[in-house]
Amino acid sequence: MSREDGSASGLPLARYELFRSCDPNHVRDEVSRVWAPHTLRVLGGDPRLNARMHYARLRDLSVSALTYGGTVWFTSRPAESFFTVFVPLAGEAEARCGADRVALSTATAAVLSPGDPVALRWPGDCAQLVVRLERTGLEARLSDLLGAPLRRPLRFAPAMAVGSGNGLSWLRGLRMLVTELERPGSLLERRAVAEMFERTLVTALLLGQPSNYTRMLDGEVPAAPTRAVSIALEWIDNHPKWQHTTASLAREADVTERSLQLGFRKHLKMGPMEYLREIRLRGVRDQLRAAQSDAVTVTEIAAEWGFLHAGHFAARYQQRFGERPSQTLRR
Repeated sequence: MSREDGSASGLPLARYELFRSCDPNHVRDEVSRVWAPHTLRVLGGDPRLNARMHYARLRDLSVSALTYGGTVWFTSRPAESFFTVFVPLAGEAEARCGADRVALSTATAAVLSPGDPVALRWPGDCAQLVVRLERTGLEARLSDLLGAPLRRPLRFAPAMAVGSGNGLSWLRGLRMLVTELERPGSLLERRAVAEMFERTLVTALLLGQPSNYTRMLDGEVPAAPTRAVSIALEWIDNHPKWQHTTASLAREADVTERSLQLGFRKHLKMGPMEYLREIRLRGVRDQLRAAQSDAVTVTEIAAEWGFLHAGHFAARYQQRFGERPSQTLRR
């Protein structure tokens, strides 16, 4: 079975095994170390479990793959310092956060906000990816997007459809993160790349999942003036290999991120990161044309220009230039 099927044999993040255990008390204690102190009650006749947990952390984001191997009832007090996203890989479960209930499946994830008690009914055939996002980092990113301090705590709608729309886009980003974490030698081992990946997932969640700040995030914002767009363009054109983000470019141009995005779309019909990707694709193509095929590989050149995933890069390159990067190199 593939790792995405969610079975115990294919549980993702195998490089990051935290524990495997049949003892419910041991399982509870180990899971508590990652999330929060909680109670765990085994349902059904067999008191033993067949639990496994894999766990990897970036900075303000961590991702776990967990299966209990037996049906359990999980309850905890309100988490004040982090948000949690539960994403089933197989099977179904039920999450309760305060008065809200979410029927979890491979089509529906749960986004739990701080402040409410949590209860989960987690069947033995259910395996999930669980993403923990530190509250300080998430709310700081939201403040950056708004260009103003927060007036009230952030709260997300608890159910996220991951079979289509924004939820599917976010899930694909999460899967890509998991894939790269599993690969030895991934660029994610470089701090700058990992931080950019984390920022992308956090930003996508804030912009894609409904919350009590959605109207403000979608509100009318003036497009950045031509001068601000020009400043951002100069930074990209002069330093295309640097680890630019929309936030870093907005700071240099002295505008908000949203304003810079609108300014780019007004003048260039694309966002800042789309423009950066286009410049980098051209840079890769020029370098491939000038390289000797026996002296360098496509993967090496692509990585030099910041393309993390070889398969995604090759598809984008072929879509843009009408040929595979390997064909360009062999000319």
